[in-house]
Amino acid sequence: MKRKRTIPEILNKGSLMTFQENGTVRCLGYLMEFTGYGIFEPTFGKLEVSSAEAKAHNQLLSCGEIEGLDENCGVGVGGMFYLSTQDARPVVTTWTGEVVSHEVRAERNVITFKRKGMTFSGRRRKDQNAFFFKRVK
Repeated sequence: MKRKRTIPEILNKGSLMTFQENGTVRCLGYLMEFTGYGIFEPTFGKLEVSSAEAKAHNQLLSCGEIEGLDENCGVGVGGMFYLSTQDARPVVTTWTGEVVSHEVRAERNVITFKRKGMTFSGRRRKDQNAFFFKRVK
């Protein structure tokens, strides 16, 4: 089993939480709260942050993912979003459920979506909502 890395000092608690690593400022991933156990981050494990701090971080990270998609996503660049449904139609969302696109075509395991004149495509594994995508035009 792979051991979690030890996280350095968390910066910006109550906002988008970051840390310094090798002289570079990095952002924590989404934070998950498990009642009775605490708040966890996928890479670092359990963190000493409050529920309110985790909620603020997740909301800002979700907004940042969408802003990054809109302003910095070149052809061939991508990330990970989630396929969901809204009013019985497929939608693409962030991990927190923020809608990225209503213009979605889901055929088998191939997901294609559009946003602000850009087209993105990716594949999801069977029975999983998460999928990796790249901008195709």
